[in-house]
Amino acid sequence: MHRSILGTRIRQRRREIGVTQAELARRVGISASYLNLIEWNKRPIAGTLLRKIAESLKLTLDDLDGASESRLLDTLMEMAQLPPLRTLGVEGERTNEMIGRFPGWARGLAALARSERDAVTRAQTLSDRLSNDPFLSETVHRMLTRIAAIRSAAEILTDFPDVPAAQRDRFGHIIHEESRALSDVGEALATYLDKSEESERVQTPLDEVEMLYNARENHFAEIEAGASGLTNSLTDPRPVSRRAKALSLAEAHLGSLIDDVIERQPQIQTAAARTRARRALSKYAVGALLMPMEVFARRAAELGYDIEALAEAFSTDVAAVCYRLTALPRSRDVPQFGYFRANAAGTIIEMLGLEGLSIPRYVAACPLWVLYRAQQSPEAVIRQRALFPSGARLIFVARARHTGPTGFGKPRHYVTDMLAMKENESGKTVYAPEASTLVEEVGPSCRLCPRRNCLHRVEDPLSE
Repeated sequence: MHRSILGTRIRQRRREIGVTQAELARRVGISASYLNLIEWNKRPIAGTLLRKIAESLKLTLDDLDGASESRLLDTLMEMAQLPPLRTLGVEGERTNEMIGRFPGWARGLAALARSERDAVTRAQTLSDRLSNDPFLSETVHRMLTRIAAIRSAAEILTDFPDVPAAQRDRFGHIIHEESRALSDVGEALATYLDKSEESERVQTPLDEVEMLYNARENHFAEIEAGASGLTNSLTDPRPVSRRAKALSLAEAHLGSLIDDVIERQPQIQTAAARTRARRALSKYAVGALLMPMEVFARRAAELGYDIEALAEAFSTDVAAVCYRLTALPRSRDVPQFGYFRANAAGTIIEMLGLEGLSIPRYVAACPLWVLYRAQQSPEAVIRQRALFPSGARLIFVARARHTGPTGFGKPRHYVTDMLAMKENESGKTVYAPEASTLVEEVGPSCRLCPRRNCLHRVEDPLSE
């Protein structure tokens, strides 16, 4: 759709520099009527003709057909899907014309939308923490316990003025000690809330590791380089043996490199986070050994990022492929993936987030996500076209798999792996939806979702 911005931009620029339609058509060697069709977005334009027009208008190709306009169009189209705007008759089909004629206003509206979305995400995160964080619950309970002890001792001293001096001193000592303890608990709570307000500071070991991955965009070039010289050692074609060998190589040859990566990252501050980060980066190293990035990136593009085909091509499992896809270097031509894993209880036990997708940390995610539906059809890949209340459109791809021992009479336990990608990037994959594909309205979680008429709601929304 971003191509339809071109004609409007050409028409607007031509008018700005005072060139007639006939004159511009003569310069580039086409008829005025054909140029008129181009300017009104009724004919496509690319290649040599696009370059000629850009030169005649004293513009670069990026000025006319840059990625920024495409991203801006995506943002404004998402805005048009926001619930408050749906009833206002926003002309979504004319968004391209607005970008072409009034790019400054278009960028301004997009900036406001991003600011509002960031504020909502921040409020949702804080609400999630304040409502469900076990640390906060425990701290508040300790505060109430200390307050009750102080109140009881104070009431005794007030209600019974004839208490012997020794007993009075004892109750005074209790009030003193409980007050000190209450002060310590209050200080811990204030520190916690300060951290919750500062996005650059961390709260838990999981937060620290997530911030590390976010800072590195899920890609660790030094581990990729270290693994590249070891891949020739993986000669066994059997998936289980290959993975065991890769794990052995990672521990023997890449352990010190992983430790060095962790020590150099300011996001990792606690011993618990270092342990968690080492486990995560060891898993990353195994993926780098099994699927060398240069070969994997090329093969992934050839196969349309098909997770089952890639698992077969590299003799590994779908979960490892999903995890590896999140590490693809960022590029305009490469989709960005998020990865989530959930157990049978619905708890998200692992995630590598996707920009713009708010994930609840302490409560269950929306039950309408295909992440949970997939366990009804184990080993089958299921796609979902999801529309969030923010207007964001995402494609979810989920597959449930058996985990644990197998054999007759043994219980079957499943976990689900799910990839997430933005719908506007899914066209590069085999999971791109057709126009007729059902769009499912979902949310982050009941607490954070404003859709009050959802039949699956189990908790009132934050705005209640």
